[in-house]
Amino acid sequence: MKFKELLQMSKTEQDEKLKELELELIKLNAQVATGTPPKNAGQLRRVKKDIARLMLLKSSDEKGLPRKRLAMPESGAKSQPGQSLVQKTSMKTKTNTSADTKPSTKPNQINKEPLKKHENKKK
Repeated sequence: MKFKELLQMSKTEQDEKLKELELELIKLNAQVATGTPPKNAGQLRRVKKDIARLMLLKSSDEKGLPRKRLAMPESGAKSQPGQSLVQKTSMKTKTNTSADTKPSTKPNQINKEPLKKHENKKK
């Protein structure tokens, strides 16, 4: 079921549809639990998504959000290719400078003792 169709339903119709889908989900989960495959492989996923859409509408109505903000933008409002909505600043890599590539002249403070070889002793 598409989100636009759900937006056009009244609150009582949405509640009825939610109860119907939850009952269908219980039946599908019971089929899976007993080992019987569902008639349609994508049916379980579709029902879960429809329930999530209805619950989103229900919670947005409780919060008082306008329904226009929930609807997807029209096809003309899509961003053009190459336009970035969010700049990924955290993904920038550090550039190497000459100071980064020089070896350290300080002695290694972490490993003061030389490495010991592992000795295999059978007891």
